[in-house]
Amino acid sequence: MEIKNRRVFLKVAAVGFISFFVFIWNKLTLRHIVTTGTEVASVPLNKNKEVQFFDKFIIVNSDHQTTVFSSHCSHLGCKIDKMENGKLVCPCHGSEYDLHGEVIKGPAYKNLTVLNSSVSDDEKSIIIKG
Repeated sequence: MEIKNRRVFLKVAAVGFISFFVFIWNKLTLRHIVTTGTEVASVPLNKNKEVQFFDKFIIVNSDHQTTVFSSHCSHLGCKIDKMENGKLVCPCHGSEYDLHGEVIKGPAYKNLTVLNSSVSDDEKSIIIKG
């Protein structure tokens, strides 16, 4: 009877430890750059370039649509600043995203954050909110 109780205790302790570890891991890895919505940026738009990298933004022109993503990797917030073989690649841990901001390869498991944006009337710049 005592061995059975010990096994139950060890199983419950293991589940508790794993749950605690997963909780802490999520808190550490799901940090996001908090945006207040008050920051507005205007950057030049070149529709002839498929991808443009800026300090805080990645502008992607594909499928006759312009989308602005945060340049911070959803894994630990490293700045994504390169494209290899048609994929956006994080230089820190190798996460890869397609041009729709969706994760192709981890360790990241959340897609890139899409930022609110609008193209200026003269179509020479893009206004980014966030």
